[in-house]
Amino acid sequence: MAGSVENVYSRALLEIAAEDGSMKELDEELDALCGIFSANPELTEVLCAPTVTDEEKLSLIKTVFEGKISDTALNFLCVLSEKNRCRYLQGIAEEFRNGYYESAGIAEAIVTTAVPLKDDARERLRAKLEKKYGKTVILKEKVDPSIMGGMIVSSGGSMMDGSVKTRLENMHKQIRDMVSV
Repeated sequence: MAGSVENVYSRALLEIAAEDGSMKELDEELDALCGIFSANPELTEVLCAPTVTDEEKLSLIKTVFEGKISDTALNFLCVLSEKNRCRYLQGIAEEFRNGYYESAGIAEAIVTTAVPLKDDARERLRAKLEKKYGKTVILKEKVDPSIMGGMIVSSGGSMMDGSVKTRLENMHKQIRDMVSV
């Protein structure tokens, strides 16, 4: 959605980060902040509570975060609090990351395997994906023993499923279709 809260705030933050060259750092800080807010939902509740004054909210933010995050991230949190938008932090961070990755030529790929990838296999896969997408690839790895072997790679709305589980299911379907003819 072009006018969503997440989009509006992330675009503003992207402009600021582009001006001062802090996109990567700010992306990492937003990720860490999302983790903190997720692990402490009462923080969001307090920062969105109408019974807590803006001064108290800003004091809390500064007490908890000042000196631990950049001034840009701190000021951003203060704005979110003043506008009662703290509950949108996760979505804003996701939109920010999308914009950052797009501007930096980065693609994220989620790789699901039955067992953890070995270092050499990980690097070969990364190199192949970087060649395919023409971007720097960040691999996010998941282990799911139920796929039995092979791998599933998802990136940018596309999925390549080379899992043993899917191959067996497809063979089963073909055999079942041949028998039922």
